[in-house]
Amino acid sequence: MSQPMFSIVIPTRERHRTLAYSMRSVLMQPYPDYELIVQDNCSGQETASVVREYHSPKIKYNRAPYTLPMNENWEEALKLCEGRYIFYLGDDDALMPDGMTLAAAILERAPMDVLMWDKYTYWWEDALEPSVAGRMFLHLTHNFQMLDPMALLRGYYGWELGFGSLPSIYTGFTSRELVERVTAKTGKYFYVGAPDNYTGIANAYLGRNIGKFERGLSIGGNSGASTGCAYFFRSKGARRRQDYHAEERKSIAEIIHPALIPSVNLEVNWADIQLRAKEALFPGDDRFQVPMAKMLAAMAANINRDPDSYGETLEELHQLCAKYEVDPASLAVPPRSQGEKVKLQGLVGGAPGAAQTLAVNCVEAGVHEVASAARLASALLPALTIQ
Repeated sequence: MSQPMFSIVIPTRERHRTLAYSMRSVLMQPYPDYELIVQDNCSGQETASVVREYHSPKIKYNRAPYTLPMNENWEEALKLCEGRYIFYLGDDDALMPDGMTLAAAILERAPMDVLMWDKYTYWWEDALEPSVAGRMFLHLTHNFQMLDPMALLRGYYGWELGFGSLPSIYTGFTSRELVERVTAKTGKYFYVGAPDNYTGIANAYLGRNIGKFERGLSIGGNSGASTGCAYFFRSKGARRRQDYHAEERKSIAEIIHPALIPSVNLEVNWADIQLRAKEALFPGDDRFQVPMAKMLAAMAANINRDPDSYGETLEELHQLCAKYEVDPASLAVPPRSQGEKVKLQGLVGGAPGAAQTLAVNCVEAGVHEVASAARLASALLPALTIQ
């Protein structure tokens, strides 16, 4: 068989309910030149049963014999990939129906190290945050541009850009050549830290041609079992974080870089990956430092991301200020948010000059899982062809 254009990888552990729909979103693609790797991190038999329901020769199923740390499980899947471009899809996410068709049309005209995009977002009905449960958010832009990877890294390390702006293997098709280039640097592609965040840094540092398509080629699903959401809404995600730390076989004190403090705060965890990626990939490159004062300012600005953990975050903010001799009074810490969050629906305006977002009540539309949400999104958005 000839080398496929795309390798789509779904790493999974004990999420057979959502996995079925993530797989469906891939296997229903009209674009034919791909393989689907399901990397099972030692789940129960329900996961294998879900995979067997799809009688497709495109599927490669691999089950780890015991529970691996997340990075190692993702690395095992990489060994099975034969495609020219590789993309990791969350087991509660979905490919958009035209995702591979549009990506192939772009990459056949302009091969690049990474073709990244802005994901759409779907919140499963069991999402940890009730105000967004059952809702989908679609941005309405579809421009394309080539990016300056070093500018992305400067913005990220300067705390001016979020990690979603990085060309991660979780938010874009990454060329096999770039994966090999990163692997040659450290011996593993998923070397340290959260694999989505780390690969974004690695791809930006070692990538050359990186393009960004604003049109979402996938939709990020946030289910109640989402590891990222367990950190985003720290007061609601303790059980999932406990399971994750058991899978990693490390406590939070062992996970977080000693330059910081043990914390499940998102900004602290992002700084941890910045520090570890720098040590692994570019220890002598002084262009990229981790400015703790800016990290603390971001931590303060986002303290109401989860108002129920306001006190814990404020205490950790003061601990870090003391550690780095930053005056807490220099930080703009907003008061604790009060009241229920608004459930958004319809067109939502952003900052002045920013693109509008369409908030869709999927439950009202009779949509209850991510594959159908992706099809609904496709029906609501303009049809595109690549000239």
